[in-house]
Amino acid sequence: MLNSKININSNKNIKQFFNENQLTNFIKEHIPQDASSRKYYRLNNNLLLMESTSSENKNHEFIKVSRHLKKIGLSAPKIIKVDHKKGLYLIEDFGDLTYNKAIKNNISEELLYINAIRCLSHIHSTKPPLDFPKYDYKYLLDEVNLFIDWYFKEINIKLNNDSINNWQLSWMKIFKNLDQNKLVLRDFHADNLFWLPKRKEIRKVGLIDFQDALIGDEAYDISSLLEDVRRDVSEKTKSVAIREFIKLNKIKNKNKFIQNYNIFTAQRNAKIVGIFIRLARRDNKLKYLELVNKAMNTFLQSAKRAKLKEINEWIETHIPKNKLYL
Repeated sequence: MLNSKININSNKNIKQFFNENQLTNFIKEHIPQDASSRKYYRLNNNLLLMESTSSENKNHEFIKVSRHLKKIGLSAPKIIKVDHKKGLYLIEDFGDLTYNKAIKNNISEELLYINAIRCLSHIHSTKPPLDFPKYDYKYLLDEVNLFIDWYFKEINIKLNNDSINNWQLSWMKIFKNLDQNKLVLRDFHADNLFWLPKRKEIRKVGLIDFQDALIGDEAYDISSLLEDVRRDVSEKTKSVAIREFIKLNKIKNKNKFIQNYNIFTAQRNAKIVGIFIRLARRDNKLKYLELVNKAMNTFLQSAKRAKLKEINEWIETHIPKNKLYL
């Protein structure tokens, strides 16, 4: 029995869920979400009700990854009650102190990011589950295709089949040389990390939004963390974090790691450009257009740092300079 006093004031499924689990008189606070279709309701005893009815939300995967992360000693939300049929999940509540809020509250950026790096390194030091899919070239290619699907529609340029094929072949040459032997969470950034100062060591970092986890390259998540389109991480923090990551992960080929870091920064931000335009145009979440230019700039600059010759030439050929930014 779950000992919560809650007031029932919700839809039929939620009301039935609470009755079945002997939850009564709950206090519900709806927590606004960003790009997700999930809904979260805060209860009065460090619990959240997650309402997630879409198959796109990968609810089974969320539970699977959460249990794995907890098994290896990390702070992922404890799964308390599950009803897949109703799409309702009672989970642990980490509170409100995301990394973004913690930094606004004058908690040291460097302290926070070093702890995130140690958490990430711990994930990489443990054997990943054997049944997780590989983050292979097919996944990566589908993601960069979001760029040509949505950005060119936005700037009103139609690509021919040869141009699309050249884009894909150029990326495939890059992806075939990447490693796939670490668990990558894929949305490892400040909005998805919580600061839990009362916990010890790496458990101070609360993890969420990891249902898309795959087996991929160790450079992916650190790129996601440090090259965050939603906030500017200081160059000092980036430098310290990368040094710590290289040390903890015992990376011998530093040049290859930095190259892969830049490749994933380019790949991820090309994807983000497409996703943010899609959110704005398809889902009417227009605020995402404000971040498109930053993602575009990060994509272009990291592609140059990585010396992705074919990608850079493709961009120069297919996007007029006056349409590089919205």
